[in-house]
Amino acid sequence: MKNRDSEQAILEELDELGAAIACDCCCFGVLMGEMRALQWELASGNENERYAAIAERVGSGLSGTVVKVGRPMSLQLTDLLATRRLHEYPIMLAEGLRSAYAVPVIVKREVVGVLLAGDRQRRIYRTEERKLVVDAAERIAGWMGERLD
Repeated sequence: MKNRDSEQAILEELDELGAAIACDCCCFGVLMGEMRALQWELASGNENERYAAIAERVGSGLSGTVVKVGRPMSLQLTDLLATRRLHEYPIMLAEGLRSAYAVPVIVKREVVGVLLAGDRQRRIYRTEERKLVVDAAERIAGWMGERLD
């Protein structure tokens, strides 16, 4: 991300979201390049900086679900292990997440990124918590739209 003001605003949004829903980690990923690979750009509550080196392959993991369909998705480590798909979600491994809720960030009817709220223990996100994640994604979309204009 190039615009320092929008980057700071998004980082503050991640901090506020983490506090509001009491989750362990909030991450924001952007679709990059012609191939639109999902690159994790910013994180709050992260245990390390490995997230910044993660670029998910197009069509797998969150790129193949949240981005492609354009809808939120709940993730549980046990489900990913059972279906042998954990390797498709490297952000879960990098941050030791057992549960996550991922929401597309949409600007002008196009998915430009993903907002992920995650926990290092098993958790089911309540309706109110999911709504807060969606609201945060919409605010981030506003800053991304300004940056893209």
